[in-house]
Amino acid sequence: MSAFIIAAVHLNLCIGTLSNFAKSRPDLSNLLTDLLNFKVCGEFMLTEIGHGLDARNLETMATLLPDRGFDLHTPGAAAAKAMPPTTPLAGVPRVAIVFARLIVGRNDHGIKPFVVWLNDSANMRRGITSRALPTRPGTKPLDHSITSFEHVRLSPEALLGPLSKPKDQRADFFWQIRRVPVGALSLSVMGVSSIKVATKIAATYSQRRLTTATEGVRMPILAFSTQQRPVLQGLVDSFVLEAFARWTIKQFMELSHTQSVRHALATVFKATVMQASRVLHELSERCGWQGLFAYNQISELALTFQGNSIAEGDTLVLCIRLASELLGDKYHLPVSQDLTTNLARHETGLFLEAKEKLADLGGYENHRSQEFNCHLLPRCRPLVEAIGHRMAYEAAKNSGVRSEVLNLFEWLCISADLSWYVESCLITRTEFLNSITEAYNRAFPILLDALNPTAADDYITAPIMTEKSWDNFVKELPSFDYASSRSGGYLSKL
Repeated sequence: MSAFIIAAVHLNLCIGTLSNFAKSRPDLSNLLTDLLNFKVCGEFMLTEIGHGLDARNLETMATLLPDRGFDLHTPGAAAAKAMPPTTPLAGVPRVAIVFARLIVGRNDHGIKPFVVWLNDSANMRRGITSRALPTRPGTKPLDHSITSFEHVRLSPEALLGPLSKPKDQRADFFWQIRRVPVGALSLSVMGVSSIKVATKIAATYSQRRLTTATEGVRMPILAFSTQQRPVLQGLVDSFVLEAFARWTIKQFMELSHTQSVRHALATVFKATVMQASRVLHELSERCGWQGLFAYNQISELALTFQGNSIAEGDTLVLCIRLASELLGDKYHLPVSQDLTTNLARHETGLFLEAKEKLADLGGYENHRSQEFNCHLLPRCRPLVEAIGHRMAYEAAKNSGVRSEVLNLFEWLCISADLSWYVESCLITRTEFLNSITEAYNRAFPILLDALNPTAADDYITAPIMTEKSWDNFVKELPSFDYASSRSGGYLSKL
C-alpha cells in the first residue's frame, strides 16, 4: 500500500505535472528520464499546515531575484508543507513540484509550480528542513513529513510556466493542479483492489474456520448468514465497482467533457468507493481477533485506504462543491439510461427535494448563506452517492455483470436510504427485508465460486489463508520458554 502511494504521487502528480511542460521545456527531459527510471523519487507539495482545502491562499513565497532566480521561503509555521515524504530515509534522491506564491517586485503573480531538489539521498539540501511525522497506525512505514524552506535559492529554470500574472488567477490555479482530479480517480481505484483482496481473505478464512454446532458437528462460520453477508457485500461491490471504474475512466478521457465534468466524475467515483470501502472494517471484525492484526492485511487495507478520503481532495468537501454546482446548473453529468429503475428514481427524488429546499431559501445565489449551510450542505454527500449508485449499476449492467450481483447491489444501495423508498411508497420495510434476504441467497453460489483461485491471490500474504501458512507463521514468531528465559537468550529474539 505504501508503494502504491509513492508510485501514484511520483507518476501522476510529479511526472504528470512536468509532462505538461515537456514540449516547451526540452531542458526537463533528463529529469523526466530519471524520474521514469525511478533514479529519482518525485513529490508534489501543495497542501500547507494552514491551507488544505483553501490551497489558493497558501503562504509559501517564491520571490523573483535580480538575477532572475527565486528565493523560496516559508514565512511561518502555518505555511510549512504537509504530508509528502521528503526525508533522506528512503535512500533515493527526491525532487518535488512545490507550489508557491510568485512575488515579482511587490506584485502577487499567483500560485506557480517550481521544481525543487529536496535531498541527494543522504542529505537535505541547504535551507530545507524535513520533520518526519509518526507512522500512521496500522500501516506500512512511510516518511510523511512537515517541510519548510528557509530562503532557498532556485535557478530561473525552476519555475514551470510564465512569470506573467494570469488574468484569471482562480482558473490558472486549477489549470496548474489539473493532475489532482486524475489522482482522485486513480487513488480511488485502489479501493476496488482493496475490497477484492480483503473479501477473498475473509471468505477463505470464513470457510476454513470451524465452529462446533449442535451434537458436536463442526461447521464453517461461513454457514451463518451474519458471516456471509459482509463477505457477499464485498464481493458484489468489487464486481460492480470494477465495471464502474472502467466506465468512469472512459468518460474521464472523453474529449468533449470539460475539466469541471471530469473532476465531477472523479468525485462521484471517489464518493461511491469510499462508501463501499466501509465494508473493510466489517470484514476485519468478522475475522475475529485475527482481523485486528496487520499481518492478515484487512485492517491494514482499511486503515491505509482511509487516507484516500482526504487525499486529492476531502471527499465530503468535494461532494459539497459538486452537489452545489449541480443544483446551480453549472454543468451536467451523464444522465440515467433508464429513469424507471429504483436507483434512478432515488437520485431524481433527492435532487427534487434539494431543489425545492433551495427555492425556499431564495435560490442558488444564496448558496453561501447560513441557511444553505444548515439545510443543504448535509444533503450533498448523499446526493453524490445516489448519483454514483445509479451510474455504477448502469455501468455494471452494460458490462454484463451477472443479474444476481446486480440485484443484490441494488438492494444494498436501497438499504443505505431505506426511509426514502418507504416514504415514497415504493416498498415496505417487511418487503425490503424479505427481498434483500432472497438477493443474498441467490448470490451465495457466486461467493462459493470466488473461493477458487482469482487474480487477487497474487497480492495476498495473510497467513490465515491456509493451515500450512498459519503454522509456518506461528513457528517464525519470537518464542519464549523457561529455558530461554533462564539463559537470557530471549533478548536475542526481540
